[in-house]
Amino acid sequence: MIITEMPEPVLDKIIEFSDFKAVLTLRQVCRDFLNFIDDLNDSKLPDSKLLTFGIRSDYTENNVIVCFMGPDDSFYRFVYSEVEKSRSFNGKTTNLKDEDIVDVAIRDLERILKFQKSTFQWSCFNIHQLFRRPKFPNLEVKLSNMFRKLNRKIKTEILDIMAYSQVGFMSILPFVDPETLKRLRLFSMNKTVRIEMNEIAETEQWKNAKSIYCYFYALKVTVDDICHFSNVFIKMLYISARVLDFLRETITSCSNIDFSRFKFEIPNENEEMSNLWGHAFITAYLGFTNYSWYFRMKNSKEKILLAEIRPTRTKTNICFENIESREVPNGAIVHDFKGNTILLW
Repeated sequence: MIITEMPEPVLDKIIEFSDFKAVLTLRQVCRDFLNFIDDLNDSKLPDSKLLTFGIRSDYTENNVIVCFMGPDDSFYRFVYSEVEKSRSFNGKTTNLKDEDIVDVAIRDLERILKFQKSTFQWSCFNIHQLFRRPKFPNLEVKLSNMFRKLNRKIKTEILDIMAYSQVGFMSILPFVDPETLKRLRLFSMNKTVRIEMNEIAETEQWKNAKSIYCYFYALKVTVDDICHFSNVFIKMLYISARVLDFLRETITSCSNIDFSRFKFEIPNENEEMSNLWGHAFITAYLGFTNYSWYFRMKNSKEKILLAEIRPTRTKTNICFENIESREVPNGAIVHDFKGNTILLW
């Protein structure tokens, strides 16, 4: 009896006692093994235990690239070439003939994700394409369709997405498990682009994450949308003194906020900010004047909120940072959580 003629329960046992690499090798033995493995229920497949994965479209080389890293630092890299109509993996190149390279890449990605039962440490979707002439215009749609077919959320602690619009981010974000997501980082090739965030901010993934980093100008995002984060970096076209004061009051008054650091970047300094909370502690750095204010956190004698405005030639950084009382410099004024002056340090 040849192996492919064995009863299914026996073949199931073979798969059960095989690891991820062994099963991938079995898929390449013959067409019968490939079909048998691809038709298996996900629960019967071994956990690949991959640590990271990423997919990106390289419009300069006309490639789609899919990468994985295993628990033993093993690295898997698939390159799908539009020019050569091929797939390259571990030195082996397969001619794809008339097949769409995006279809092949996503089909391979789906097969590998079926093995993943543990949580990725990091996942990356670099699906940014030139807005006026996208090379792979259906990549976002086909990724979304694949995730729907997979019918389970991607478990990852860190998620990076590079896209050119809210639609691009939303083609990925809803398919990530909000229970495992800790850090969300959103990128665009053009750092000056303006992207609306209202739909993104309504997702469970946004609401459950602990950190958010937004490397473009975010529109339609409110203070309420970011108050739950521990760490924030977000670029905004404008932020008013009233909004900053509301954020300061929210952070210092709510003892249940797990706060570490908020940083905003705006194009120009707002005049009203310099005297926002009265006399600032002023320092100079690289020829620029920094304005700092200090506030006690409610129900804490040791925790201090540092609010700092740091102008540069091209932008103004506004930071809120959680520090210890011993870090307050001599001569600085410390306010209570309501904004009243309590002592000179």
